[in-house]
Amino acid sequence: MSIRHQKILEILAAAGNLSVSKLSEMLAVSEVTIRTDLTQLAKEGKVLREHGGAQLLEERVRQEYSFQTRKSQNFELKNKIGIAATKYVQPADSILLDSSSTALAMAKALRDRVDLREITVIPTGVWTAIELMSCSNINVLMPSGYLRSISGSITGLPTSDFFENLNINKAFLGVWGISLQDGLTDSHLLEVELKKKIIQKAKEVIILADGSKFNHSGLASYSNFNKVSKIITDESAPTKVIKELRKKGIKIEIVK
Repeated sequence: MSIRHQKILEILAAAGNLSVSKLSEMLAVSEVTIRTDLTQLAKEGKVLREHGGAQLLEERVRQEYSFQTRKSQNFELKNKIGIAATKYVQPADSILLDSSSTALAMAKALRDRVDLREITVIPTGVWTAIELMSCSNINVLMPSGYLRSISGSITGLPTSDFFENLNINKAFLGVWGISLQDGLTDSHLLEVELKKKIIQKAKEVIILADGSKFNHSGLASYSNFNKVSKIITDESAPTKVIKELRKKGIKIEIVK
């Protein structure tokens, strides 16, 4: 698939349906080129041509590209954070990875840790679970619950009950926002309730957050900083906030 075709799918995933003229404007190519692209994507079963435009044909494709768009934001930084996080995983560990795109980057990096044996990974997102499917040295334990269509995360009462009898050595969590006033926040209440439960059960909580997440607050807080042992971030994180968090006794690792 060409880069332009992929970009068209990502745009349609976010917008629903768009006209040929709007796609032409957004991608800085002619309308003739866009029509040719849409015809090809329609033949492949990915889009449905409409009068003067197109929309994604399959819900599965829409969800995939919605997540791909989120994953592509600060892509290199997330990969570096994910790689840095893997060094805190030891053989026979039981770890949890949430449904964030940074946790997905960590899952990809775990595939390269051939020294790890008999670790159990509990993913709360289907994309992370899929990433780990072929790893024979990793036991993947899936929670039960309701599947959120936008993020691919598994939430709800069944998921909360799932954690009651589990011992989690380390939980690696993403955030919608981090602020000194509101702590760790998310934008969806079901995600907030799930992360509260996870933090109660985990012996160690490690936050994965690129610098863009600082000084922002989501709809609700899921934890203060007392439960956090470590934050892995990058050099774009605000220096003032980092200093204050270190005063609170939180270890901060900054990837280069």
